Amino acid sequence: MGSRKKAVKKQGFLSIFPKGKKGMGIGQVFAFIVAGLTFAFVLIFGYGAIADFLDKGETVEFLQFKNELESSIKQIASEYGSVRQTTFYLPGNYEEVCFIDLDEPYDSSSELCSQNIIACDVWETASEEGGYTAADENVFLEPAAPVAIKVYTIDLDEEYLCVPVQGGRFTLRLEGKGSRTYVTEGS
Repeated sequence: MGSRKKAVKKQGFLSIFPKGKKGMGIGQVFAFIVAGLTFAFVLIFGYGAIADFLDKGETVEFLQFKNELESSIKQIASEYGSVRQTTFYLPGNYEEVCFIDLDEPYDSSSELCSQNIIACDVWETASEEGGYTAADENVFLEPAAPVAIKVYTIDLDEEYLCVPVQGGRFTLRLEGKGSRTYVTEGS
């Protein structure tokens, strides 16, 4: 009786396979192919959607940084004598942010021209065409920013100020001068 139970169990297990056929039915092969293709499409398009979502998230984060920087510098300009130390957070892998006082006369021998050619070209053009009002940007990032950043009129100790970005952030000391903002590196 024990061998009969084993035979029934063995027969029960084998009953899921079609009898009299040596392989899978054509329907099963087709089902596996459809399932495999569906999985591949979901994987490929899902990866693309996630990558696109992350890119858009970084763009939104960058635009928030840009707006915060522009509004902080403009707001304190009219508050004569006010001083604020503000930390700004940058998305991505930026290494340095440079501010240029476009109302300063252009100096082709400036160290800025060897560090950031684009910033130097903007400074030269602005100097020839009327200063701050002639340029579309006065803040430059390394690597280059996806959009131009132009903050309110600034005063610097020299014609430019480059601040290193560490851990995605940098700190500035902003002082209101009535119609301008005096910008130095924060501590």
